[in-house]
Amino acid sequence: MAMFEQMTFDLMGLKKNAYESHFGGLSEDAVLDFAMKNKITNLSRGLYQKIRYVKYMCGDMDAAAKHYDLQQQRDVYADCAGQGRTVFFLTATFIDGLIGLYFARKHRDDEAKWTGVAETAIEHMTKWANSCSWNFANKLSLLQAEYFFLKDDEQAYSCYKASIKQAREHRFNHEEGLAHEKLATYLLHKNKHDEALQHFQDAKKCYETWHEHVLVRRVEKAIAVLSPLCTSSR
Repeated sequence: MAMFEQMTFDLMGLKKNAYESHFGGLSEDAVLDFAMKNKITNLSRGLYQKIRYVKYMCGDMDAAAKHYDLQQQRDVYADCAGQGRTVFFLTATFIDGLIGLYFARKHRDDEAKWTGVAETAIEHMTKWANSCSWNFANKLSLLQAEYFFLKDDEQAYSCYKASIKQAREHRFNHEEGLAHEKLATYLLHKNKHDEALQHFQDAKKCYETWHEHVLVRRVEKAIAVLSPLCTSSR
């Protein structure tokens, strides 16, 4: 589908419009507007999923949260049922849970809202992991790690490591990279700069495998800032 091709373009940093041959050259925003006005539920929910995924992976958390709220307000879920809804939730639930945990850790007035989003995601992911460990175990471990991080629970570290191991064994390179990156952030919070640097470097290698150049450049910026603080570079 065009939206998944566009997602690839976005993460690779390519200035291409995958909708050109399908929607007469419309921009992504215009395609979403068209889908909403014409109540094309499958297209609109898929676009919201794709946009949130890209915004989250690229580190634009405010935009990711904005598109989560927009989807809720516009009730894109309303007419979803059966397998279509299930397929949509497989990715959207994972990303929404991570978005929720990011904002819950900010401890703002909306902490309860975002914690609820995360807890719902963990509940769904637990059921799916029990049914298909291969596809969902690493995702559940990462959500659990981020939740333990929120609760200042030392179990977070082992869950991050489990997610990395599961993603590697199941050949989800990009999700292994994400788990490395999240563990690095957790380690920075613990002032463990050298170990954090190693995991940022590992995340970069994973993203390079998928040619996700936008993510590589984002992680390189973190490495550049962190390196002078590490004993290994002194």
